[in-house]
Amino acid sequence: MLHSAILAATMSLSAVMTFFMGRVAVAGRYGASSAALSVFFGLSTVSAGLLLATLLWPDTSLRQWRAVLGAGALPALYLHFAFGSDPDRSPCSAELFHIVPMVAVAASLLLNALWVIDPILLVTYGGYLWAFVRLHSRRAYQFRSLGSEVGTTHIWLRIVIGVLCASLALEVAIFAELVRGGAIETSRPLLLSTALFFGLVSYALLGAMGRPSLFEHVYDMVVDRASKPEENEARSAPGPADHALVQRINSFLGDPIFLSDDALTLSRLSKRLGVPARAVSVAVNRVTRQSFSDLLNDRRIALATRLMNEDPDRSLLDIMYAAGFGSKSNFYTQFKRRKGMTPAAFRTQHSAGRCTRNQNSDICKSRNTHGNLGRPDETG
Repeated sequence: MLHSAILAATMSLSAVMTFFMGRVAVAGRYGASSAALSVFFGLSTVSAGLLLATLLWPDTSLRQWRAVLGAGALPALYLHFAFGSDPDRSPCSAELFHIVPMVAVAASLLLNALWVIDPILLVTYGGYLWAFVRLHSRRAYQFRSLGSEVGTTHIWLRIVIGVLCASLALEVAIFAELVRGGAIETSRPLLLSTALFFGLVSYALLGAMGRPSLFEHVYDMVVDRASKPEENEARSAPGPADHALVQRINSFLGDPIFLSDDALTLSRLSKRLGVPARAVSVAVNRVTRQSFSDLLNDRRIALATRLMNEDPDRSLLDIMYAAGFGSKSNFYTQFKRRKGMTPAAFRTQHSAGRCTRNQNSDICKSRNTHGNLGRPDETG
């Protein structure tokens, strides 16, 4: 009875997380990472439902199909962390490799080759556990785009690694118990495994709903999207209060140190100003006729171009981070959208202009002789 109660609770919480992360996925930023986590919780919901059905109405085939869901859930959880390296990351064809374990288990069931399933699952668990550990070893680089949230994301990753290790040991214990003729309905390892996963889902749900820094970037996305003003609000003539608020915003965005924070969002700025996010969004729309994100990217690109002009030898990668961009793809996209060319092309064009005005400068002579060699990060 306790098994069933925990499974029912786990299924309910997983369903809530599935819809919550699905909503976040359509907000845009970290969409791929959020979508992968939504898939993980969705598969976990169905898996818990199948196990619950197996306990209430014993059916071997249902229990076997849980293996298919398990082989798909683990890769989805891994992709959640892998996609977290870039807020604008989109899945590519190479990611299709991660459905191989799920397809292999499903094919084994359809071909009635049941003896192959356990080895596939063992290899899948071991392989992805190694992949999670590898992600953890390079965590500083992997999650640099999360800014100040890196520390708590590391905790989340460590918890997942710990749960995977414990789950692998419990799955082996469950298998050994069934081989000895034990009943799944009374299996203590199964009870522990179910309780462990219930704890993981509960932690994720409480983390998301409680707004700790672990899920702060998720809430920033939701707030940014929900705070867009109504059309009639945006078209209203700006008042003195709007101009005063935008002036305060401009003073913050005029500070290179503040602007260089790649975790800066509408909700974070509103907290610094002590003003509701919606009020900030409405004021920016009324005064500048653009969204806050567009205003922020305008200022960051302006800072990037200024840094290029001030120090022609500074690497574009360094300028990218100094301007507050956490990923190269986003930096290049936003730069080209505003300047009509890549950062490297912009730098080359302006360097040529300076050299034309001062043909005898040592810098121009050096560049004419050596070109841009030694700066591989500045390819257009």
